[in-house]
Amino acid sequence: MRVMQVAPRYFPNVGGVEVVVQKLSETLVQKGIDVVVLSVDLCGGLAPVETVNGVVVKRFAPVVGDPLYLPEPRFISALRDENVDVVHVHNIHTVPPAVVAAFRRLDQKMLLQPHYHRYGQSPFRESLFQVYKRGAEQLIFSRTHLVIANSAYEQQILREDFSEARNVLLVPEGVDIKDATLVKHEPVEPKRILYVGVLKRYKNVDKLLEGFAVLLKNGNRGFRLVIVGKGEELGSLQCRAKSLGVEDFVEWKSQLPRQQLLDEYAMASVLVLLSPLESFSRVVYDALVIGVPVAVLNFGALHHLVVSRYAEGVNSLRPESVAEAVLEATQKRYARLSLSSGEFMDLDSYSNKLVDVYELLVER
Repeated sequence: MRVMQVAPRYFPNVGGVEVVVQKLSETLVQKGIDVVVLSVDLCGGLAPVETVNGVVVKRFAPVVGDPLYLPEPRFISALRDENVDVVHVHNIHTVPPAVVAAFRRLDQKMLLQPHYHRYGQSPFRESLFQVYKRGAEQLIFSRTHLVIANSAYEQQILREDFSEARNVLLVPEGVDIKDATLVKHEPVEPKRILYVGVLKRYKNVDKLLEGFAVLLKNGNRGFRLVIVGKGEELGSLQCRAKSLGVEDFVEWKSQLPRQQLLDEYAMASVLVLLSPLESFSRVVYDALVIGVPVAVLNFGALHHLVVSRYAEGVNSLRPESVAEAVLEATQKRYARLSLSSGEFMDLDSYSNKLVDVYELLVER
């Protein structure tokens, strides 16, 4: 069997979708499946064709970059020329799923993994996405053989928002937990509040900084905020930390090797994620597997973790609410998340499940 993965970006670019596609592709290769990845190179500095850990990666220049990731026309000929059984395309918030739906060969079965979180990442992107969604209803879903949702929340909102999304299969996200289960959680003093992720506006790291400032103002001086990530908001966030008077209590880190990142989890008293635009959060599940208390928004894709008492809920983005939830998370005990919860799958089981799905599609 030959499988094509189509994603807006691929390694060495790092993000939630990128990690999913990379881990899945490399695991499929280990199982003897040929995998080719088509992606967009916004920087223009990466090799147009290379093999990364057994995965053949083909990159294309963008006609339009972020947020659309519209690839150059050569992408279409590459899509049609590849002798693959299944085209597994990711991220409906970008254009490649529409391109694949419109131009793939009829003998190529299309599997869509939307990573759908309903809204755009900014008012401008939201306006573009609402227009795009109207076309996606007919163009993408009507030409897709199967849609994979990675959480019950994503499955629900796909069915609510797209009447054509009929063949939606729930496959809980695959998480590489082998190294995480070996980490011993030993929080240190001063207590470390951890954020891990891209530094973009929709992640609401500025709201975390404001909540952290309230925490310190209320006399909780034995805390440090550790922000691990990079992105377009870094400069403004550092300025915000200074204006709030908390810059001496904040550590900024980026591009940590996996082991150093795991060390940060091990030392943390709480991990905080205030993003409303998630279908699944790998960093949250890493923290929960290790045993780190987590504070997340009390609505959206991660709300069920609060209901199930795996995490502390943040009821609003007001600084006082954020500070209160973070403090609560450091003082309470939560249920330990494991594979038996059914919330996620280990990476090997996940890839086996997708191989079964691929084979089912090929047989149709």
